[in-house]
Amino acid sequence: MFDREYFEKNEFVKKIYSFENLQCIEDQNDVMHICFNIDINFFRPTGVTITSILENNSNMKFAFHIFTDAVSKKDLEALEKTTVKYKQSCYVYLMDMAPFANFHIKHPRFKKVSYFRLYMPKVLKKITRYFLYIDADLICINSMEAFKKIDLEGKVLAAVSDLPEAVKTRSDFLGLKSGKYFNSGVLWIDTEKWEENSITEKAFSYQGRDPKSFTCHDQDVLNLVMDGDIKFIDEKFNHLGCDGSKVPERCIIYHFFGREKPWNLALTEYDKMWRRYLDISFWDSVDDPLPERKPENYHNFKQAGKFFRKHHNWQNALKCYLWYAILKVRLKIKS
Repeated sequence: MFDREYFEKNEFVKKIYSFENLQCIEDQNDVMHICFNIDINFFRPTGVTITSILENNSNMKFAFHIFTDAVSKKDLEALEKTTVKYKQSCYVYLMDMAPFANFHIKHPRFKKVSYFRLYMPKVLKKITRYFLYIDADLICINSMEAFKKIDLEGKVLAAVSDLPEAVKTRSDFLGLKSGKYFNSGVLWIDTEKWEENSITEKAFSYQGRDPKSFTCHDQDVLNLVMDGDIKFIDEKFNHLGCDGSKVPERCIIYHFFGREKPWNLALTEYDKMWRRYLDISFWDSVDDPLPERKPENYHNFKQAGKFFRKHHNWQNALKCYLWYAILKVRLKIKS
């Protein structure tokens, strides 16, 4: 069913919003293309990621491609201001969700927009041979030039291995022959090799499978399709950071890995760095280092309590644990 003809016949993109810089259009060979897949709630984090890239790479030309299911006028205006300020280009693709309807979701906080990354090479192949896919929960803290120097050695894509415990657990569960498992939050992709190997077609064949046969979402699907046959690259390209963990030398991408995000909690050095890029951006700032006292945020207060306890800040630890207990009770009453 999901052959090449299927993707050529069906319209996946409903509308494109374009904010173009003439210099980027004229010098396409020098432009680095960077893609995101997000829902309407993730434009602010995406804006921060884009701002961090541009603040650290004033000598480079970029075209940002945002694949989404919906977008507000306010976010489009912020993106336009960003492209004007930094003299770069940005494209927002409003996607049809119907072709992604049968992909699995294991937890309601995740959205099917994450599966857009399985399709986006079909769009980017018409523009560039190589592009970078990145998640929106990360910041750039160094030059991006090193990505352009990656030697794929004939592979479809390059990525960083997941954390050791995740590699073992997930590769075993999925039955991967290679025993390898990569994090799909940062992917350097060769669109020609992607097409030659029919990666999108193979990935879409996993639609309709029992969610219990996966450990997570699009990341599992890509790992099943590739089964270790990728170029594994140094963790500096996608450092999976948590609780201020040690950062590798010359780190390029700091990935806020896990459930706690810097727009909710600003505790570590890198959380605060994310907030500084937010202040520079055209999106609204967040002043409180702790999240709103809403029942659904109870888990954030538990993590904040752990952080303060680890750093012997007993007063703040106690306050956070108290809010954790209160909000958890409120959530139970609410449900």
